[in-house]
Amino acid sequence: MKRARLLLLLFALISIQPSPALAQSAPACSFQPDGSIICTTGDGGGNSGEGNEGGEEENTGGVCTPGNHMTYRVTAYDEASNTCTAFPIRVDNCTGTIIQVWEQPTTLSCDLQEPAAAPLHPCTTFTVGAGGITCTNSGWNVSARVTFPEIYLDVRPYPATLVRWPTSVRNGGMPESSGSGGVNYISNGGGSAGNPQVGDWQNLRLILTLQSAGPMFVTLPHVGDLVLSNGATQSIQWEVPSHPAVGAGPLAGSISGLDELPGDMPLFVGHGRAPYKLFWELRYLEYEAIEECVSGPNGNGNYNCGGGTGHKEITGYEWKNNSSGGEIPPSAVANLPAALMVDVNNDGTPDAYWDNNLTLRRMDESGSVSSPQYQRSWNWGGIIYWAVREGQGQIGWPGQQESFISFICVQ
Repeated sequence: MKRARLLLLLFALISIQPSPALAQSAPACSFQPDGSIICTTGDGGGNSGEGNEGGEEENTGGVCTPGNHMTYRVTAYDEASNTCTAFPIRVDNCTGTIIQVWEQPTTLSCDLQEPAAAPLHPCTTFTVGAGGITCTNSGWNVSARVTFPEIYLDVRPYPATLVRWPTSVRNGGMPESSGSGGVNYISNGGGSAGNPQVGDWQNLRLILTLQSAGPMFVTLPHVGDLVLSNGATQSIQWEVPSHPAVGAGPLAGSISGLDELPGDMPLFVGHGRAPYKLFWELRYLEYEAIEECVSGPNGNGNYNCGGGTGHKEITGYEWKNNSSGGEIPPSAVANLPAALMVDVNNDGTPDAYWDNNLTLRRMDESGSVSSPQYQRSWNWGGIIYWAVREGQGQIGWPGQQESFISFICVQ
């Protein structure tokens, strides 16, 4: 049985010797009261740069430390001596892509192991809240924080309209948001900025980005649920005035920013939000040796390149650009409130985050939100307060404090 299992693994990629500088570590994501997600990345040392926020909670899910490591492609196994014949290869930590294959095989002790599960991201700590997301790597002492972007709901007339008056709502935009942090130098190879060694990193930047993952969802009492794609406008009508008898709640005087309304006017309370997905990217320069095929044998008289006419030799050194990235799902975040999770594709698993950073912008008759007479905005963290007057009442437009509109409501 043992022999059969070993034979099945002979041609697999087996991680026999992990790289000491680029070992995989566990991720952790945690929720912060201020509404941010903090992500912390991997292992290594070095001088820290900007963006140095730590997280609070630790999670032991799969995490990827971007970079590469040495492993082997096994081609033969000797059970009697427990040795393998294998080609050394260098593999990308995150994608498993083979970067380099040595042409000469080697023989080594071979205790075959099952390959580890693929890692997800470079963050050792996440912190998430209504204000944003922060990803931190405790080993590199680098963190990046991204805030949830403002999403815009354009409204007219507002903050008050009339029963059965044509009222417009528009998805005014759902921009993306990003944040980054960095480390100037990481001496994986033991060098310094003035004396770099192979494997050292410089100018490491961790970037977090929140991108829109669907339409805006708006719910208004007595109107219902509205689904607004980016730029879409919908006309609505309120059939009843905002009165306590039909569910109107707080008074305008108790809500900051509603000074245009009488303080004792009750308000309908709705909400609006949009789903966003979180992505990470890590960029850095790695100091690498330039290896070329040189004619003739090496110092041991061996040929290993050029069809048996040359040998590989280091001819110089260079800083090489590296980058990797991916998506960070809500499942990677510890203590994330269920209210911030959304299942965009309806497969039963949350795959995005609710952005409640909703700003209401008043628009004029032409749909402009920048008209000097009409321009004003409100943000109550996703809550929508709206006053609806009887069939005869003051419309919610600026500069018309003494203007009233009268008509008969037919029930």
